[in-house]
Formats: sequence, structure tokens, C-alpha cells
Amino acid sequence: MSTQTNIASAAIHVVGQYNDAGKTLVGAYRTGVQRLLGGAASRYSEFLGNRQIPMVSEQIKANLIGAQEKVHGFLSNRLDIDTSRIVNAMDRVAAGTTSGIETVANRVAQIESPAATTVLNALSAVNQPFATVSVQIADRIVAGTKQIEARVSGTEEAAPVRTVKAKVAAAKKPVRRAARKAA
Repeated sequence: MSTQTNIASAAIHVVGQYNDAGKTLVGAYRTGVQRLLGGAASRYSEFLGNRQIPMVSEQIKANLIGAQEKVHGFLSNRLDIDTSRIVNAMDRVAAGTTSGIETVANRVAQIESPAATTVLNALSAVNQPFATVSVQIADRIVAGTKQIEARVSGTEEAAPVRTVKAKVAAAKKPVRRAARKAA
């Protein structure tokens, strides 16, 4: 029954990796939006602070900057709350899925019928390569999301983006069909 255990552990590993990848992407999203909000706030404050705008006093500028800071704080707070809820939901789904996989694996391990054991071993042997590939794919996805997170947070030196030149297809000449006369 070790093959079933391998498939179950591979499935649990894949669920955990996808959960980690999802949480990493949510974290990257949070970081990116925080950077966007921070950049907009600083540009707005800099714009108002460095300009002489007719009919706008320093008090009005200060009020506008204060209002913008309140909006920034509200949006940042909502972002944190909403992304935390998403992460919690992802954790609950992963925990439920893992629990289900463990329950099925335990039930399969309790089967004592020789015929059922033979069938399960055959199915496991067929599905083991798929489980191995799934684990490898999940590991690569997690590695990719870590790169995305590093790039969004600005901690990684951005590699130059490859430019792929597409071949332009020649335009096809429209076909004209002569109208047929009814005889």
C-alpha cells in the first residue's frame, strides 16, 4: 500500500504548494497595490506642495493633502483586511482538501480484500507518474510565484525582458465572386 501513500502524500504536497503559491500571489498583489498607493500619495503631495496654484491657499493645500492621506489610509486598511480574508479562505480550503485526502488514504489502507488490493495497486502504478509530474509542476509554480513576489516588492534585480519579434502575416487579398444570373 506504499504506492497509495506516495500518491496521497504527493496530493497533499501539491495542495500545500498551490496554497503557498496562492498566498504568495496575494502577498505580491498586496505589495504592488501598497506601492501604487504610496507612489500616488507622494506624487499628489509633491504636486500640491511644489506648485503655486491660483486661488488655492496653503490651508486648502494642507486640507487636500490631509484628505488624500485619509483616503490612502482607508484604502490601505481595506486592502489589508480583504487580502487577509482571502488568505484565511485559502487556508481553510487547503486544510479541508488535505483532510479529505488523508481520510480517503486511510480508508484505502483499511481495505483487506486481495482483489481490491490488486486493483488499487494497478491504479496506483498507473497514476504514480502523474502524481510525480504534479509535484514537479507545483514546485515550479511556487518558484515562479516567489520570483513574481520578489519582482513586485523590488527586492530582486529585474532581468531584462526578452523581446520576441512576431512575423507579420501578409494580408490576403479579398476574393471577389461574380454574381450569377438566374436562368
